Amino acid sequence: RRLETKFTDMGESSHSRFRPSNPVEVASDELRLGFMLPPLMKRIYMEIGNGGFGPGYGLIGLSNGVPDYDGRTAPAVYEYFRGSSSDEPNWKWPDRLLPVCDWGCAIKSCVDCADPNFRMLIFDPNVHDGDDWSDSFFEESPSFEAWITSWASGVDLWNAMYGAEGHMTRIISARRPIS
Repeated sequence: RRLETKFTDMGESSHSRFRPSNPVEVASDELRLGFMLPPLMKRIYMEIGNGGFGPGYGLIGLSNGVPDYDGRTAPAVYEYFRGSSSDEPNWKWPDRLLPVCDWGCAIKSCVDCADPNFRMLIFDPNVHDGDDWSDSFFEESPSFEAWITSWASGVDLWNAMYGAEGHMTRIISARRPIS
């Protein structure tokens, strides 16, 4: 029902771009990534569409799906983030943390495929202020299922994170020195 009223929370999306994936493509991506995706996520990609709808600017598609704003699918974003950076010698993207939703300003919602519940983490590099990048990752939801169910139920996930009372707003405010 949510897709009948709004494809994404931010930006425009065209329902005609929602080509579902198929089991062979999903299995190929899991092999490429080296880990299993959440069962509900796989169903969504195979039954509704391979990205381009959902929270933020939409779910980032798997291979052959709707890419993010840089033109990368979720497996390509993961591989890019897992690569080393000569500009950032302390850069290390966590193993099995798959970016699945783009919020703009380089902020991504990611599913932790190493976690048995497939918890969701926010990656916000805009708050990075340290030697390593661990200060850029934050808890978002206990599971992919809870996260996508909240969105499908009408919850404004951006406001829950960055609104006046959002948990990211509180975390960021607590980090700022009091002058």
